[in-house]
Amino acid sequence: MLRKVKPFREILLDSVKMYGDKTALQIRRSGKFERTSYNQLYENASNLAKMLVKLGVKKGDKISVISKNRPEWAISYIAIHLTGAVVVPLDPLLKEGELYNIIEKAKVKMVICSENYIFMMNGIKDKLKTLERVISMDESEEIDIHTLMEEGNKLDIDLSKIPIDVDDLMVILFTSGTTGKSKGVMLSNKNVVFDIISASEVVKFSNDDIFISILPLHHVFEATVSFIGAMYKGATITYARSYRPNEIIEDIKDSKATIMLGVPLLFEKIALGILKALDNQPMGVKAILKPAFGTVGFFKNTVGINFGGTVFAGLREKSGLSTLRIMISGGAALKPWVADVFERFGFPILQGYGLSEASPVTNVNPLDNPKNRSIGPALPGIEMKINNPNSDGVGEILVKGPNVMMGYYEDENETAKILKDGWLYTGDIGFVDDDGYFYIKGRQKNVIVTEAGKNVYPEEIENELLKSPFIKEVVVMSKINERTGREEVHAVIHPDLEQIPFYAGKDGKEIANDAMDEIGKIIREEVKKLTNNLATYKKVKTVSLQLKEFEKTTTKKIKRYVFKNPKN
Repeated sequence: MLRKVKPFREILLDSVKMYGDKTALQIRRSGKFERTSYNQLYENASNLAKMLVKLGVKKGDKISVISKNRPEWAISYIAIHLTGAVVVPLDPLLKEGELYNIIEKAKVKMVICSENYIFMMNGIKDKLKTLERVISMDESEEIDIHTLMEEGNKLDIDLSKIPIDVDDLMVILFTSGTTGKSKGVMLSNKNVVFDIISASEVVKFSNDDIFISILPLHHVFEATVSFIGAMYKGATITYARSYRPNEIIEDIKDSKATIMLGVPLLFEKIALGILKALDNQPMGVKAILKPAFGTVGFFKNTVGINFGGTVFAGLREKSGLSTLRIMISGGAALKPWVADVFERFGFPILQGYGLSEASPVTNVNPLDNPKNRSIGPALPGIEMKINNPNSDGVGEILVKGPNVMMGYYEDENETAKILKDGWLYTGDIGFVDDDGYFYIKGRQKNVIVTEAGKNVYPEEIENELLKSPFIKEVVVMSKINERTGREEVHAVIHPDLEQIPFYAGKDGKEIANDAMDEIGKIIREEVKKLTNNLATYKKVKTVSLQLKEFEKTTTKKIKRYVFKNPKN
């Protein structure tokens, strides 16, 4: 039975009472970890909240936070919540015009940001009447949170008298999206707190866990699971210094991190590093380990026993990841080969599913019986179903539960399109197996319908093509055959030139001038080979190459809408 859902303030207070002297937050600065205990965290956030109240912040006001991952982000978030105001996290990679639009739309009253955003934010403040104040996270000649915390300590303001209910709006998340249009997802205390309570039942977080915080905190996956989840369980958060793989691994190793959230691109880079480490072993060692890699996979696939952790114990230790007990991939589908690498080396990696509108997690594979081609069963307390399934059981995935958003901020029309009779229409197409595990086929808006009425799911074909070492990125879509006038399956491919030996190290200009035909031939042969077992109507008929990386959102999802699609 799930624990009672309480406002975030109450679950945080519970952890402060139980784990007051325990480290809540830590970050490496000047070569050593700076640590903040639960008592210090709550005291700092409370003092900042008191000053925010003195400066005029009232319940329901919108306050934005913008910075890279750091303890001051968490302190600011909690302080805003303690005033009864609404947190509007901002993506630090957005351009000034994009930030302006969100701040204006959300009617943000104050912005708390790192020093490098002060100049930009003050420029926005001069143009917007609603934005009253910009506060620095760093010590500043102007107003900063450190000065405010000192001043707040002198104030006699009882924050507990500010009413905060589970149904109160807690956060507005502006999605980056792959369609180009940003919407404000409104999540209540109940939405967020229920989601982490439910997820914790499956993943079994504990106060002994140490989260490594890598994904940007404005992203709901990181904010709900790594931040709110850690606060709920009394765990410790280690903020990674950067996105550099070597520094991430060093921070994991030195902090003895046990839980890591990531997106598929991050796990892919780590998997490639593991394979490289295997390849770099002395010949005698490699002669033993390489066959063992295949044997471990055979036993895992046939009898369900994984002894990779024992066989590759030395490599696990050298990788710096040996303390991790759980890795969770979200945000997009994890390539099957990446999951295989982690599983065979004995690293437990779980694939889940969710969307901002669901706070975000709806599914995760259980530790004791993962099916990493699936997104796992629905979390406890969440209903899911396939809407209008076809003869193969495939249809749109719908979600219902206390985690489903309140709606889109000031956008009733868009809300009505996605919320119907309590069900959240995800826009994702999939099916469910006899064990209750859900599988994603692709996005409904991306489906290609052939002349014969057959459905082609681009993501399904993309996953096959990405098995090639020569294909780095791919977008599959429909294209009109100018001769026949019929729609055909077309693939736009960004080749991985570093994997094509005789072109490795050359830049795009050199290759564009002397070898595109040869590269195209290699890629087309790969496409033909990898789609050979697909039904005829799914086969890729035409291919085009793009030497530059595909344009992506700040959460590393490909912006599909930038590709010209003749049928749209």
